Amino acid sequence: MEKVVISSDSGTILPEAAKNYGFTMIPVPIIIDGETYLDTEINMDDLYARLDGKENLPKTSTANVAEFAQFFIDLARNTEAILHISMSSVFSGHHNAALQGRELAIEKLSNTRIEIVDSLTMGTGVALIAIQAARAAAQGKSMDDVMKLVASIIPQMKLFLARDTLFYQAEGGRIFEAKTWAEAEQATSFRSITEVDSSTGGALRPVARAKTVAQIMEKLVEITREKGQGSKLVGVIGHTRALERAEKLREMLRADLDFDWLEIAEESASAAIHTGKGLIGYGFCSKLD
Repeated sequence: MEKVVISSDSGTILPEAAKNYGFTMIPVPIIIDGETYLDTEINMDDLYARLDGKENLPKTSTANVAEFAQFFIDLARNTEAILHISMSSVFSGHHNAALQGRELAIEKLSNTRIEIVDSLTMGTGVALIAIQAARAAAQGKSMDDVMKLVASIIPQMKLFLARDTLFYQAEGGRIFEAKTWAEAEQATSFRSITEVDSSTGGALRPVARAKTVAQIMEKLVEITREKGQGSKLVGVIGHTRALERAEKLREMLRADLDFDWLEIAEESASAAIHTGKGLIGYGFCSKLD
């Protein structure tokens, strides 16, 4: 029976959480004071302390083609098929680097199939897709069957990002249509909800804003009710040092909607760099058998 391994970029959730959910990740390089580190090696307490200062902010980079090739070669030692789910190609060069790395890897791998999928999302949106793919692979599904599942998830999956501030996203230069909100935020205090998924073309789009965390939570439940259309749902709530909020949102969602499962996971170091503390990255879609 063909064994399928699921991988993604480490801009999703913390590595130990990904391992528990059955998929693996290639580390994202992070540049701090001119030095390059892997985001899987970053001390999260030190990172958040630096982000709180809002000066000399870390930057994220992209794993290069050779690193992707070696990543796939290493995975191939224990599998015949690798499905890599990359973050939106609009946000990052990881997707193109993965495609090129695949070509280098298959030159050295005669019996391993490697496929790359652009998720058109990021963070816990990628994690949600990867979790479902990993569960299908664990059930013994073939590569073709897992790819069909992923292809059916991506068009109907929704990812909403609720931040305390757009400052870090603006500093990272990936603000897209939310730029005017980031500018307005400097004059008036509000919290925002943005969306990144197939419906936005993989870019960041502003959705709603409110004065309080409670109002933001209510809006996320309202959006889910509208978009879920009465279906049984699955979801992941990611957070950056906002576990209490994530647990509260899960409680609200479960009280109002029909979830088969709704996981909570801490976001990765690279995600924190673009959001700071207080992020809720909430992805959901209809349950697919």
